[in-house]
Amino acid sequence: MKALLMSGGLDSAALAWMHRPDLCVTVDYGQRSAEGECVASKALCDQMGLQHLVLAIDHSSIGSGDMSNAAPYKDAQAPEFWPYRNQCLITLAAMALVGRGLEELMIGIVSTDLHADGSVEFVKAMDRLLQLQEGSVRLVAPALEMTGAELLRRSGFPYDLIGLTFSCHTHRYACGQCGGCAKHRVTVDEVYGMVKSAIGVGEL
Repeated sequence: MKALLMSGGLDSAALAWMHRPDLCVTVDYGQRSAEGECVASKALCDQMGLQHLVLAIDHSSIGSGDMSNAAPYKDAQAPEFWPYRNQCLITLAAMALVGRGLEELMIGIVSTDLHADGSVEFVKAMDRLLQLQEGSVRLVAPALEMTGAELLRRSGFPYDLIGLTFSCHTHRYACGQCGGCAKHRVTVDEVYGMVKSAIGVGEL
């Protein structure tokens, strides 16, 4: 089985469209935007004819920054930083799915990601760590050398589905103010143009 970690944002939606995984997994780990991510991911998967699973495992008590209700981590490079977040999501998904025949787990990291857990070194290390354990699961990041805009273009993701995507860090609905919403707006503007991006983008 091949699975994709899906947040409902542009990057994971484009990968789902491009690679058609056997299963898309959204993790509700206690982030403020969890409901929006789950609703968007389910709606996108329904439109694409893909299976969707939600894992609900509350880690809100150890979060930080915009995505939690806690103060930002002092060394954070961006306000949404949550320590070891990608490592946690990868581990939880692998734990849940290895018994169901998981062979490959895909994550939507792009070249412009700021955090250490969005780097080439991190992906290689986590891939190796998963392979050392039972199941020998592979971790892949197909967009690791692309920007978000490049991924969106290459995937052929249809504009008609853009309104279902969700990138907010702070609310169940797109706030339009946080870093996630800003990145969403800029990426859609770059790929589809200013006029289109003003209509329905980020709405659920």
